Amino acid sequence: MPRQPRLFIPGATYHVYCRVARGEFAFNDQYEAVEFVETLCKVRDLDGWTILAWCLMGNHFHLVLKTRNVDLWRSMARLQGTVSRHYNRRHGYLGRLWQSRYRARVIDSDSYFRQVIAYVHLNPVAAGVVDDPARYPFSGHRELLGLCRPHVIDRTAVLQAFGTEDSCVAADEYAAWVRSVAEARLGEREVEELPWWASATHVEEIADSKRHSDARTFDGLELAEERKELGLNEFLRRFLVASDYSLAELSSSLRSSNLIEGRIELVTLALSRYGFRSHDLSALLSKHGATVTRWLNAGLKRESEDPVFRQRLDELDREISRARNNDTMRNVAP
Repeated sequence: MPRQPRLFIPGATYHVYCRVARGEFAFNDQYEAVEFVETLCKVRDLDGWTILAWCLMGNHFHLVLKTRNVDLWRSMARLQGTVSRHYNRRHGYLGRLWQSRYRARVIDSDSYFRQVIAYVHLNPVAAGVVDDPARYPFSGHRELLGLCRPHVIDRTAVLQAFGTEDSCVAADEYAAWVRSVAEARLGEREVEELPWWASATHVEEIADSKRHSDARTFDGLELAEERKELGLNEFLRRFLVASDYSLAELSSSLRSSNLIEGRIELVTLALSRYGFRSHDLSALLSKHGATVTRWLNAGLKRESEDPVFRQRLDELDREISRARNNDTMRNVAP
């Protein structure tokens, strides 16, 4: 079946969240929590985000952010890839830190914005971690109330939604609003049960293309050319055609710089953009899982830092997405 398009609207405001794999509480470790927040701030500064709400829980995070011209998926790859790479290195782990790719929805009304701001900051109360969100250190609530120096959040931008130019009055109105939402017990719902998520036609939906005519898919394709759901063998077949490598070359013991580059490209596309499992790709290439993970980490790092490498991945991705089954495409067999 066709995969629903992940749309990007420059300048849009998004509610983004993601869980840690296997439900592990990776960020109950205060050091890891601080490292996540510092990485978040770096991505914010590099890509021009305006962060309007945030909350980091032990096993997931929520962000409300406004983008500029950098595609959301690029910034999220930078954030999640950096956090995952550093976490695994510190703990000696291999494999994924995140349960799946992030989920996101466009915030396109004032009422939705006010609700989601409160929902995000009430997460620790709903989870029973604290009885007052002002007692939780890893969220934007204290910043909005003026209880600490704004480090992550754009306080002025958020308080403008509460109807006054006086920041003290606006902060009081924000606090009263959060209390009213808490009394309605909205924060106890799962994300997919929220009013603004429940109407989504697909769990990966970012925006409704009928309502947002200026949107484009996350990889720059026209909406009519949305990516198809591929099996691993078909993905590999298309990659080999687009890249001009052969499976025999990529799975060989040869270590030329050209072949290493091809392996990194393949693994980065297959695991980070198409969601295939590392174990399956390792078996297909006859490579150890640790080797595939090393290539993935190298690819994610280069994707976030090297525009030439990122452009190469984008070009391959477009060719793979647009390729059609025909007699000119060679088989993946060596």
